Amino acid sequence: MGNTSGIDCAFRKNCCAGAVDRTVGFEYITEGRSSDVVRLNESPGTPTRCLSLPTSLADAPKQLQEYRLRFYNFNMGNNSDFRSVDELSGPGGRGAFCDALSEALADGRSLDVSFATFVETRLNFTNWVAKYTSGDQKPRLDSLLTQSARREGSLSSRNLVRSFVEGLAASYNGNLKSMLAFCSDEFREDKSGGLFGRLTEKQVGGVPVPNPKKAFIGRSLVLPSATGEGIRLCFVSCHFPITQIAAALEDPLQDPLEAAKIALAKTLRKVLRKAHQRSLTDERTIIFVQGDLNSRTVLREGEVNDVLLELLEDESLQSAIQQQLDDLPAGRWRETVSHDSVHDLPVTYKFSNKKMCQTGNSPARRRAESPKSEESSSDHEHYLTIGDVMSKARSQADQADSAPELTKVKTTKTTSTTASSKRTEGGLYKRTLATLGQEWLDNWGVAFKQKDFRSFRFPSCADRVIYWASDALYDRLSWELPRGGYELNHSQLGSDHRPVSLEVILRVSEESVRTSKPLQPARSYMTEGYLSEPEDTSMSEAEDGLDSCEATPRTVASSPPAFGHGEARSLSRRRSESDASCLASDDE
Repeated sequence: MGNTSGIDCAFRKNCCAGAVDRTVGFEYITEGRSSDVVRLNESPGTPTRCLSLPTSLADAPKQLQEYRLRFYNFNMGNNSDFRSVDELSGPGGRGAFCDALSEALADGRSLDVSFATFVETRLNFTNWVAKYTSGDQKPRLDSLLTQSARREGSLSSRNLVRSFVEGLAASYNGNLKSMLAFCSDEFREDKSGGLFGRLTEKQVGGVPVPNPKKAFIGRSLVLPSATGEGIRLCFVSCHFPITQIAAALEDPLQDPLEAAKIALAKTLRKVLRKAHQRSLTDERTIIFVQGDLNSRTVLREGEVNDVLLELLEDESLQSAIQQQLDDLPAGRWRETVSHDSVHDLPVTYKFSNKKMCQTGNSPARRRAESPKSEESSSDHEHYLTIGDVMSKARSQADQADSAPELTKVKTTKTTSTTASSKRTEGGLYKRTLATLGQEWLDNWGVAFKQKDFRSFRFPSCADRVIYWASDALYDRLSWELPRGGYELNHSQLGSDHRPVSLEVILRVSEESVRTSKPLQPARSYMTEGYLSEPEDTSMSEAEDGLDSCEATPRTVASSPPAFGHGEARSLSRRRSESDASCLASDDE
């Protein structure tokens, strides 16, 4: 790649082709019909990636719509020590939480939408929201929608006893809440685009136990265009179940990765099915899902994998998630931040709630490899990754001449089946962390209790942002990540998760910038109805209509405060017929 001058990637809403032609300062990495565009900064550091733009500026579409978005997500671990939203730091640890709604993106230009998700929270947002909406100066993001899983569950339930029990569960387990702030001069809420669903994790006597923190809740925004309704953005907060994934990692009779993928696929299907029932899966809607997706690191003899990363690459499961949903356009789930390998994923869980993570030798290694970047921002942009954990464990094992299986951990994904040996008390996961030694565990702030350890507590990238879009719409999308990807705030303690933020510039063209290939499943998981298990009928009748979304008070700056309480790679995989039995589980 040749050198070019560093000029800001400056597209404006509905910009013309001429403005695109004048934009320089890019290097193009071409792959097929689309390319990655890297914006070169004048100061050294990590370049900003603009994903899947046209291969040449001459091929750029004539008109673009631009959306400047910020995502903020924090699983607060049901910690009652957090007394106010003001105690939370801003995105990436910069400033206070209010900066998540006001701070410009990394390129210095204004924010259009800020979406925050609070998992397992005990915070009451009423006072904070009232203060935000009643300030002397009108903020740019002057409209603020708030949502609570406990409240949605109470309003949608026709069973008073169940509603009462869910209230008690929220008091004990914490709640799932969200804030969606936007500029009312540019966006308006689509009041028919609300979304709510329970994700029941446990049953007692065949009856689902309500737990409002395991749910998904969402609101939708539209940007009106000159020709009518523009693209619709649906923002969904979630906390996915972990029980089946945890069991998959410890069951010696099945492949842990396949079983965990199937468990996660069931949850994604529930979200997509509910969105489809709400008419949110058309060819003008992007469904963003952020929160604790409870993806986990999977260790097998000689391999390391991430459940979500592998699922998104699995065409058979992606196809099965969408089957039997009538009139659903072709599409798929994708992650907003593209990762080439599990080793690149930042660790967002499982940390000590009292120790700050130090990235160890990773920044020092970067400086050694690139001395010119010593004064750049690359040091604090590198976070502890799954690759760091596995690399250090392998190094420590080599030095100690012990745990020889760790030396076989590969940096590429394979599909070998798991060994049939019994996985008890954490097995390989526990040995891997023990090999690191207490000094490195303390240095990284990783929580590891040998006497009370289970495989699903291994460091993982649980807190992510994914989206579903039809192929027709996806082919018109291009992405820029002003800060290069996910940002973690390791200074925010009090939970075994760390807050994750993400800046995104989304551009939607009038014409396609790529051509997606339809999913070609190697086999169908739906043949016997494995992923189409029925929901709890006691909740589905009320939720499908989602009357609560029409009745739920909204907090908007222009009206009185009224908040209530409280590019994925294609990979076809061959599977034995015995794998299908993993899908035939009882209804959740």
